[in-house]
Amino acid sequence: MDASVVLVGGGPRAIAVAARLVADHPVLAPDVELTVHVVDAVEVGAGRAWRTDQDRLLLNNTYCAETTVFADETVPTAGPTRTGPTLAEWAAMITGDADGRTGGAELPPGTAPWVLEEARTIRPASFPTRAFQGVYFRWAFDRVVREAPPGLRFRPRRGRVVALHEHDGRQQVVLADGERIEADVVVLAQGLLTGAGDTETARLATAAEELGLVHVPPGLAAEQDWDVVPAGRPVLVRGLGANFFDVVGLLTTGRGGRFARRGDGELVYLASGREPQLVAGSRHALPYRAKAWFADALPRPVELPRLSASWERSVLAEHAGREDLDAAETLAALRADLADVHAAARAADPTGPAPPGPGTTGRFDLDAAAHPATAHGPFADEDDWQAFVDDYVAAELDRIRRPEQNADKIAHRAVDTARRRISRLVLARVFEPASVITVLRDVFWPRALALASGPPPERFEQLVALRRAGLVELLGPGLRIDVEDERFVARTAVPGQRRTAHALVDARVSLGDLRRTDDPLVRSQLADGQARFHAVRGPDGGVIETATLDVTTDEFLLIDAAGRPHPRRVVLGSPAGDIQWYAAIGAIAHTADKMLVGAERAAAHALRTVARDQRLRRH
Repeated sequence: MDASVVLVGGGPRAIAVAARLVADHPVLAPDVELTVHVVDAVEVGAGRAWRTDQDRLLLNNTYCAETTVFADETVPTAGPTRTGPTLAEWAAMITGDADGRTGGAELPPGTAPWVLEEARTIRPASFPTRAFQGVYFRWAFDRVVREAPPGLRFRPRRGRVVALHEHDGRQQVVLADGERIEADVVVLAQGLLTGAGDTETARLATAAEELGLVHVPPGLAAEQDWDVVPAGRPVLVRGLGANFFDVVGLLTTGRGGRFARRGDGELVYLASGREPQLVAGSRHALPYRAKAWFADALPRPVELPRLSASWERSVLAEHAGREDLDAAETLAALRADLADVHAAARAADPTGPAPPGPGTTGRFDLDAAAHPATAHGPFADEDDWQAFVDDYVAAELDRIRRPEQNADKIAHRAVDTARRRISRLVLARVFEPASVITVLRDVFWPRALALASGPPPERFEQLVALRRAGLVELLGPGLRIDVEDERFVARTAVPGQRRTAHALVDARVSLGDLRRTDDPLVRSQLADGQARFHAVRGPDGGVIETATLDVTTDEFLLIDAAGRPHPRRVVLGSPAGDIQWYAAIGAIAHTADKMLVGAERAAAHALRTVARDQRLRRH
């Protein structure tokens, strides 16, 4: 009987595991006949987030030169490394711009013409459409399948996994259509798991249904019905994260409008007349800080004085696996580092130190930079708020256009250096578990997202043009949504700021909180006691429970309600995000990336398990 591994999820994380199974099989399980089933509910190879049929208005916010699914020299592996191209390198390959290859040589027959058209526009520092990135992931999966050694076969299958059982020592993966796949090892690599909204979201949805209002619930923009949003009328939008920019694009250029440059270079929006008037806000009032424009190649990462590369090596040597470093001390050192980096950049700017942005002082402050409107303090009235936004927009455009001179943007890039470095240390178990939750997850991570996971710069410039055209209004901090007089009402902390509409778009996406997940497999595992939430002991002796799955810290084995790790069930990515920290972000090349390290650990564990099973059967 052949051994069997099931990968639940068919996106980039599963591809990375598949690639490592191919590379490690001849080393760890050379005599094992192995079938690998790859099951995805949407599209094997691309997965849900990167499905290739989504609207090409939707962009990724990671630079093309950074995106990969292949291990590299920074990832410890049992077998050969087997590197592969980044997204930018692959785009050059398929257009004949690298290695002397001819255009289209790396693509299967019948590939849509738009793929090559977009590939010709790709540069290392550009941002691809998500559909194009999905094509890259599908190509990577096809390459992995082609390069599989004798004795290793892949079986892709589209379907939704709804349950996981065990019978006679084998795992039974149950699909929604009733099919069951038997496996020796199951790797849960779903990646992106969304969830239902909170009680307030449910209240607003119920009111909308009763009153005949339009309510678009939280969820991925690519999966929503946007035809229900009325044209030419005010529409409240709640949430200004990454999904917000997708919503804006689909409801503006997605409805026939277009952007153009005036003679002075200013971007303007030419409306189609079918756009709504978007009135958008959130708790902190402003969108995530936009990524920067670079002419071509990406600059070197910004180094940190205290939390340097040598500091990381020293910490790993002294603390790996000990879980004894207080993350609060690390965060304090990072705050000092960011202030020093910012001060040095301001002093070095040949155009002279730029004045600090709204809500900041001359010395860089992590909290104020992440949430400048909140840091600003009370606003006197609507005019005060609008003047603040005008100043903020002008300063932000300068930041993204001069990223290697602007001190603020250099500090934002230093935050990106820090979060990658800290994520590796979390994976190496150097921090006290409670401080990972209370300091890194609750304090540092939201600020890092705001500063280093923002939209592509072109999206921010477009938002500015839409605001100038009167099609987008940004509300003040402290957004609250109520239902009064048969309409939605938005209020903020700005005195007198009140807006009403008959339509509400909730642009938030609930990721990582499995207490409200809509994934049937995770729900069934929690309900049946096959899984539990990760919890840590706080400094006061109390228990801090998270909303992600509990797994072992070495091989990421799923832990059940009784505290027992399951030797044949591995969990990767966001579902175990409080142990595999920074898991929602895709793999970044040449950074010992946590996704690639996790893929190697999962593949090696699966291969060692099936090899051990075979030895036991023979004896």
